[in-house]
Amino acid sequence: MRKNPVLTPGRRLAALALAAAACACSGRRAPTIGVSVATMQETVYSFMQKAMLDRRAADGVDLIWVSADNSEAKQKADVEGLIARGVDVLILHAVNTATAGELVGKAAAAGIPVIAMDRLPIGAPVRLYVTADNRGVGRLQAQRLADALGGKGDVVLLEGETGNSVARDITRGNLDVLEKYPGIKIVLRRAHKNWSRELARSTMEDAYARSMNIRGVLANNSGLAMGALEAVEKAHPSRPPVVIGVDADRDACEAIVAGRLEADVDKRPAEIGRAAYEAALSLIRGQTPAADAKLDNAGALVDVKLTPVLLITRDNVARDMEYRWGKL
Repeated sequence: MRKNPVLTPGRRLAALALAAAACACSGRRAPTIGVSVATMQETVYSFMQKAMLDRRAADGVDLIWVSADNSEAKQKADVEGLIARGVDVLILHAVNTATAGELVGKAAAAGIPVIAMDRLPIGAPVRLYVTADNRGVGRLQAQRLADALGGKGDVVLLEGETGNSVARDITRGNLDVLEKYPGIKIVLRRAHKNWSRELARSTMEDAYARSMNIRGVLANNSGLAMGALEAVEKAHPSRPPVVIGVDADRDACEAIVAGRLEADVDKRPAEIGRAAYEAALSLIRGQTPAADAKLDNAGALVDVKLTPVLLITRDNVARDMEYRWGKL
């Protein structure tokens, strides 16, 4: 049976010291970080990936990155494959946070610590949860909407995948703010499988069957927001409702520049990826990863590392999103 170097501090440090060429000469492999992400469909994940790839050579670390294409079955196979390849640390971005605790358990049984990135497997004792302040993201969105509407109007909440911790926390942040405004009425709140833009468009069509007075839409990500925008511009071409998303995808930023989208929130994905990578490196070195808080994860107390977020509006989109999209 393989002895995982994460479990023996001396071997961890030796593995890191012998990284890169030294590892090749001695016949010992470099420390390896396995990363299993739910999808590469949204551009935010390419920034997380690049943040890690940019560091691996200098740190003498091998990185294995696999995408599950939003399939729970594929992610299960991906994680099992990473375990079989003997990774020292697993960074997990779960397809389904309600069921991903099983994957954490499989890794733990093999002596491999798990860092949850962006999405937290419910009830799982991960070593660290690295995330933007998603509840704070939801509050930023909702406050911008409430201000834009003057505290009154029918609104729609477009949530991501059912059971997803990010979708849950963003929506909780929305509700934290909206409950302070009795003049704002939520006429429809719906989750969307695979965070589907097409389903968001369909949801808005259903929403208009309930109320033609919809004045605002809060979406858990940019794809949902852009799907909704297509529907609201068709229903109200002269004065479409205020739409706000999360993730600051390129098309969302372009829509902000054009005055079509009210706002979005940049979760600074490179910061999330970099923080997850640094936490994994700390574990390989036998150190405790830095944390900002603790969270009761359905009975499992986990450390949390929070990364910064930024509200993106027409006033700052050109300046603050140039690092991702160039000139807009």
